[in-house]
Order: sequence, then structure tokens, then C-alpha cells
Amino acid sequence: MDKKDVSAKASSVAQSSSTPSSGTAPGPGNMVAPGSGGSTHIPRDAFEANSKAYFDNLHAKVKANK
Repeated sequence: MDKKDVSAKASSVAQSSSTPSSGTAPGPGNMVAPGSGGSTHIPRDAFEANSKAYFDNLHAKVKANK
């Protein structure tokens, strides 16, 4: 997978992981999404490739809900 593909995947993870019902099933290669309280799992490789996108999106959604 090239860097562009990983970034795109990380971006989609960042967008989809803010709701408790989204994400992927727990298992090898997945991790608990930070800030989800354990209710959401995301692919570890995508998160590690672009964790900034995940946190930017998480903080933007929290800010929008205030």
C-alpha cells in the first residue's frame, strides 16, 4: 500500500470512528479508537500512518457539538 492509500484510509477512519456504532470489529490489527471509551475499534496501521487526521477530526466534532 502506498502512502497516498494509507492517508486516505486513515482519513476515512478518522471520519467514521467518532460514533459508538462505527468502526471495525476487535481483532488482530485493530485497536480501540482513542476517545471512544472502548466502544469503537479502528485499524491500527491506518491510525499510526496518520494519527493527526484522526485527532483533528475528533476535536472538530467535539467542538461542533458544544
